[in-house]
Amino acid sequence: MTMIQLAIVTVTVIAFARVAWVTAGLVRTWLRGGALVAARWGWIEALNIPEPLVLAGVTYTLAVQGLPPGPSSAPATAAAIFGAALARGGLGLSLWAFLSLPSVGGGHYVLQGQAIVEQGVYGWLRHPLYVAAFLIWLAVALAYGSVLALVVFAVYVVPIYLLYIREEERLMIERYGDTYRDYRERVGGLFPRRRG
Repeated sequence: MTMIQLAIVTVTVIAFARVAWVTAGLVRTWLRGGALVAARWGWIEALNIPEPLVLAGVTYTLAVQGLPPGPSSAPATAAAIFGAALARGGLGLSLWAFLSLPSVGGGHYVLQGQAIVEQGVYGWLRHPLYVAAFLIWLAVALAYGSVLALVVFAVYVVPIYLLYIREEERLMIERYGDTYRDYRERVGGLFPRRRG
């Protein structure tokens, strides 16, 4: 297997893994039912729910075209390798988020007795799972050299997640007030920032 093929396979596996864990997270939230003390399920959340399925569809469409048969150009190989590094970063960030907040699921909600989590990755980023989604989408676009993946990322994924983040922040402020505002001042949203 060539370097570009290995990079593309890596990105493809991680993209489908993300689809599986986001779907499992949504099911996990749905099964919690009465344990949710605050939840938000509006049109923004509804527009966001299909995102992992869109990722699956785009990745599948690109994957069925097959791997490059032989040696590829140096720029295509470099882009695929960089894409694989981004995908691994997205996977690592997701795993760190789950280790930092084992109760994480899908959607906007607060569990009974849940405090604001500031340990682990949540001490550096308020939205690590959304950053991971961005990294994986970019990885797919780069590894496959796909304009389709880049357009879907720019036109659908980024705008819907920015709206999704806004709604999540509103829910957290409604639930935690100044405690969350203080957390938001100290910890970056999509870019790492940690103030003492």
